[in-house]
Amino acid sequence: MCYGLDKWSIQCVGNWLTGHTQTVVVNSSFSNWQPVTSGVPQGSILGPMLFNIFISDLDDGIKCTLMKFTDDTKLSGEVDTSEERATLQEDLHRLEEWANKNLMKFNKDKRKALH
Repeated sequence: MCYGLDKWSIQCVGNWLTGHTQTVVVNSSFSNWQPVTSGVPQGSILGPMLFNIFISDLDDGIKCTLMKFTDDTKLSGEVDTSEERATLQEDLHRLEEWANKNLMKFNKDKRKALH
């Protein structure tokens, strides 16, 4: 079992993603059919589901409030004391470690970082 999915389910998804081809139409002109080498079929629930599985461990060990949205993650907490500031900083380090481990990058727009 991996992320609550049994071997059969994982194999079924793998088979569903294998062997697909696509063509592109521009102004009634069709391209040649080409194999799809990455991604998931557009409009399927599979993309969001796999993304949720991928980020499921993002909040492991986080002590402050972490809100996860489709393309947005927000960490928040009160920082009235030095202990609270240290806790928030530790959580920021945990998120940075997770991002590095998973080859992801957070947008570090400083205008949105502190409120």
